[in-house]
Amino acid sequence: MSGTIQREAKLFEAGSYPERGLEITEADLDRIIECTSEAPVRIEHSATPFDGALGVVKSLYRKGRELFGKLCFTKAAWELIRAADARRLSVAISKDKNAISEVSLVREPRIADAAVFSEADSLIFDAVLCFDAGKSVADAEAEKLRKELANKEADIAIDELKRSGKLSPCAEVFARALLRSDDTRVVTFANAPTPVSQVFKWFIESQPKVIEFSELAPAVAEGEEPELFAKLGITTSQVEKHRAR
Repeated sequence: MSGTIQREAKLFEAGSYPERGLEITEADLDRIIECTSEAPVRIEHSATPFDGALGVVKSLYRKGRELFGKLCFTKAAWELIRAADARRLSVAISKDKNAISEVSLVREPRIADAAVFSEADSLIFDAVLCFDAGKSVADAEAEKLRKELANKEADIAIDELKRSGKLSPCAEVFARALLRSDDTRVVTFANAPTPVSQVFKWFIESQPKVIEFSELAPAVAEGEEPELFAKLGITTSQVEKHRAR
């Protein structure tokens, strides 16, 4: 289509969804492909003045048990979608499983593990929009997993830095942003291109302590210490012995 941007997305797949009493077969997928000509792209499954102006879903096809489709956006809508990083999709099919009724751009998936969600007139599936025309859906899903792994690694690094006293609570939000940055964002370090996240981690690890754990907890009144020690299974004499070291 002239003047439009096309992107591929895996919409959903055949399978059993016992939590909703639903079974989607490959025959259902074939019927959906046959009966769906075009489906509008919406925002959060709501009727808005933008319906029909954002784009449509067409060219449905399947690979085995997986249903795919091409989403066609106007150039103006696509620029806005990219700027907002709005890659999360939610797919609505009719309850008789005959056709796709619409596909929505959503802030958060209805169900985290991409299971089915039943609404009044439709069944909702979660999907992911592929921003790069040169990438396959599998590439997009692999990129999503890489980002999730990077986020977990950043959380672990932040926890370790806090425990070592090298990161204060007020700096955590900035550290998280830098540690989660894409590996394609690099700086020259030791005459070699190095990810910003790695250089930042080395920098923080090389710094002296900025905070002690004792500063993060309120002081215990002297008269309350024996009671606290008893709860911890230690004695006052044991504590005094370590204090004297």
